[in-house]
Amino acid sequence: LSFSPPPPRCPSRRVRPRSAHCALFPTGLTKLNIKSPLASEGLERINTASQEHLLHEICKLHDPALQQNQVNLGIDYIVRFGGWDDEVKHELSELQTQLNAFADKLRKARSKILSHNDLEAILEGSALGAFPTGEDVEYFNALQKFVNIVHHNVIGGDFTFNKNAAVEAAALLTLLKH
Repeated sequence: LSFSPPPPRCPSRRVRPRSAHCALFPTGLTKLNIKSPLASEGLERINTASQEHLLHEICKLHDPALQQNQVNLGIDYIVRFGGWDDEVKHELSELQTQLNAFADKLRKARSKILSHNDLEAILEGSALGAFPTGEDVEYFNALQKFVNIVHHNVIGGDFTFNKNAAVEAAALLTLLKH
């Protein structure tokens, strides 16, 4: 995924990720801005699925390296078992702390809605996983730094997430409009 400067607003009922998802749904999605009721319902489902999937993937990145006799490949594993020199490990650990602060805000959403269908959470309908505007952009900037450090030390050079996400979303929207 590419996380260039986001559109001005990308609202959601539960959470607000800014990503390729927001390139596809820059101002949110309402039945008022889609002419076909059937298309509107279909796009609303895609909108929700896209947000939930992105948030679930973020949460999985922050699973502990070792959990219930399982090994999880994520940020904790990379920091703990990457065999880094002291300087690199310190830099990755600082970024991990910053990244975890954001992921912590999503944990309740993962536990109650993204990974399970918690009846009480569904009936309450309250927002889960909310965070201040712009904090998601900071998260993805920090994640890009983390990935670049790892890539630079293991393979060489930076690693850019899908830099074509906005172009791909625009192409899909063009296709949907015809």
